[in-house]
Amino acid sequence: MNRSKETVSRIVQSALWLFVRKGYHATSIDEIMTRVGLTKGALYAHFRTKGELLFRIIDIYKVEFMKELMREVEKCEGSALDKMHLIISFNARFGVEHKDLISFLSSLNADLKADVDFEPALKKIYREYQQFLSKIIGQGIKQGEFKKDLNPDIAALIFIGTQDGIMHQWLLNRERVDGVLYIRTFRNLFMNGLLKN
Repeated sequence: MNRSKETVSRIVQSALWLFVRKGYHATSIDEIMTRVGLTKGALYAHFRTKGELLFRIIDIYKVEFMKELMREVEKCEGSALDKMHLIISFNARFGVEHKDLISFLSSLNADLKADVDFEPALKKIYREYQQFLSKIIGQGIKQGEFKKDLNPDIAALIFIGTQDGIMHQWLLNRERVDGVLYIRTFRNLFMNGLLKN
């Protein structure tokens, strides 16, 4: 990694760390600058505003989570059921490996309610994720694996909302909750809701 990319990575990681602990609005550029160990000029050479940093974090999520998840699922030659199991496993693994990113994004909606500038970027990511899941759930209905009376779009939204809540609760309670059992329980509850009897 060249020096500029390394500096950008340090800035993003420091900002993310602060955003998770203090919230986006409560974090100042000065705090980010101090945490990274850069002057204000050096920081502004990479990001002109705190908003640019936020957009970079959203882009990182899109690339590291969404694109990677879609790549893994596209490689899966199994059924819709197999793909949903893969998605749940991927999400659990990603959550463990990227706690700050997941924590920040699950709390981001509440923190940014007043910021119309960021809302379209977040909605776009969630919409892409919903469409991706909806397509798989629809495939499962057509293949006869999932219940016929399910609306794929609504089921996908419920999956996303439940997943966000699950990640949030796991982050709050991870010292006392067995992560494997937690995900297994979610998998059983959600998949049993999809599967034909």
